[in-house]
Amino acid sequence: MSSVLVLAAVPIVLAVGLLALMKVPTNLQLTVTEAALVIEPQGLDGWWTRRDRIDVPVAAIASIRIGPRTEAPPLPRRRGGLHIDGVITAGPHGDTFWDVRRGDQLLIIKCLPGAEFGTLVLQFTNPFATLTRTRTVLAHQPQRA
Repeated sequence: MSSVLVLAAVPIVLAVGLLALMKVPTNLQLTVTEAALVIEPQGLDGWWTRRDRIDVPVAAIASIRIGPRTEAPPLPRRRGGLHIDGVITAGPHGDTFWDVRRGDQLLIIKCLPGAEFGTLVLQFTNPFATLTRTRTVLAHQPQRA
């Protein structure tokens, strides 16, 4: 009898987990240092993305902008990270790093050739404030010869 209850509980737990995943926003910390843009997935995001930190050298950043999901690079056929259509895309997928739930206004960071990732697609609660803060800090970095 107890094994029947356990087997019956598994789909319920999975469904509740999937519903919770749809409601939980991304949990990213973005820091700009003199040398790099540092992205640190926090909490479960570290587990879903399989990363605890990504350092993008300032010199490797080609552009940072806000864009809709349709302007993000397409997911490759062979995926390396977590993807549940319409719910979550997290981790490396080809040369693109994702940490996105259902959001449409995403921070898209394009990198120059030779960087660890060609593009980073990230979702923040307030992407416009994150973009403004990041651009402001980068603009005040000393120019290197």
